[in-house]
Amino acid sequence: MDLPNVSPGRPSRPWFCPMLQSTLQEILGVEEEIREKLNAEREKASQWLEDARRQIQAEHTAEMGRLPGGSSQGEAAAREAARKSAAEIVGQAQDAARAIEQLDDEALRSLVARHIACIAPGSSRAG
Repeated sequence: MDLPNVSPGRPSRPWFCPMLQSTLQEILGVEEEIREKLNAEREKASQWLEDARRQIQAEHTAEMGRLPGGSSQGEAAAREAARKSAAEIVGQAQDAARAIEQLDDEALRSLVARHIACIAPGSSRAG
């Protein structure tokens, strides 16, 4: 196999260097895209949690307004039902937020590796 001519005055580089540089740039681009998506998902989870808290507060206030003032037993039951409903919604929101916060560098590396497999030269899925 003949190697391409090397320009005088320039250090010789392997013939595949531009391909590696291009692939590295693609990898870094995918990694940045993944980080941006992760940050966007974290922001969505935070917003969802805040919306859930507002909804719970509104439901609680509405339920409290519907309670007759003289029925402490009915009031207690309604408060307990509202607390259970609120706890369930908050729990779901916290679970979603925790799942997003648990993504670490290793999880990101795994995502990047899967994306690299799609764009790597010689990959059957490369476009």
